[in-house]
Amino acid sequence: MVDVMQYAQDIEGAFIQGLGWVALEELKWGDASHKWIRPGCLYTCGPGSYKIPSLNDVPFKFSVSLLKGAPNVTAIHSSKAVGEPPFFLASAVFFAIKEAIIAARAEAGNSDWFPLDNPATPERIRMACADEFTAPFANSDSHPKLSI
Repeated sequence: MVDVMQYAQDIEGAFIQGLGWVALEELKWGDASHKWIRPGCLYTCGPGSYKIPSLNDVPFKFSVSLLKGAPNVTAIHSSKAVGEPPFFLASAVFFAIKEAIIAARAEAGNSDWFPLDNPATPERIRMACADEFTAPFANSDSHPKLSI
């Protein structure tokens, strides 16, 4: 017999882990952008410097349910596979953040394409909004390594 409640909890956990990946967990390596870190060394390698999701990051209303009446007869004990799929569902959070930034930029009269790296940290979100407050700090020569 399959424990459906356990699957729902696994899905919730994987989603929150994915939320950390898209919005919190920034790796900082020693390179030209981080001269205060020895080259090649990872600064964010422990809980003191690496932001992982906490209880405060879980949405107030967060419901998970599984499709009823759709057994997976080819899986072990008719299980529903969990793991990477719910982890990547959190990419919806990243794209929702991007859409919110697009709306904020539109209010400021800016409809240009902009880079947004993963994770969408509060600092990256604020700078992407591009308004009179961020203008003095914006660097037109800044080109992210990977953006959407």
